Amino acid sequence: MFNLVIAGVGGQGGLTLSRIVADAAVYAGYSVRTGETLGMAQRGGSVLSFVRIGNTVRSPLFAFRKADALIGLEALEAVRASAYVKTGGLILVDPVMEDTLTTLTKRDVYPPLQELMKGLAATGGLVRQIPASAESSRLGNPKAANVLMLGAFCAYADILPVSEVEESILRVLGARGAPGVSMFRRGVEIARAGRVRL
Repeated sequence: MFNLVIAGVGGQGGLTLSRIVADAAVYAGYSVRTGETLGMAQRGGSVLSFVRIGNTVRSPLFAFRKADALIGLEALEAVRASAYVKTGGLILVDPVMEDTLTTLTKRDVYPPLQELMKGLAATGGLVRQIPASAESSRLGNPKAANVLMLGAFCAYADILPVSEVEESILRVLGARGAPGVSMFRRGVEIARAGRVRL
């Protein structure tokens, strides 16, 4: 059983990411279940997705300290979700800070990025920063930071075949699939080249 949690802010594509992972897992022959927080997905709120992959999966949910990996599309949301990650689990985080409804109304509640990274390091997980938002913006496709993160995840986790994930990107994203695959491949390259910071 492989447990993945995806954390972000509404509009970052976390729900799309969970659907791509689930689609790839099904086509790779696994049983898969997903669970998502949908209420705030388009309203600037926290969004959390659970994905479980295995031979027989009966529920999408898992307890704290049971996730094998966390994909954090936003730094503060990654810290919030880090309680789900087991000791030694993989934590990939885009060091970007996006406003939520809370931080828009209470500007003093958002800690400095350095403190957030220290908090992630304290979990005992393998923490890697993936500059997905900066890189996707540099390449002219800022909305594709989520699939760039997915590429990095696939390079680190090696749970799903890269070719299968690329096919799933095409199925789920439709007309946006080809540019998405390019960004996914860039994420794989970044992770494999080690151009990430602890």
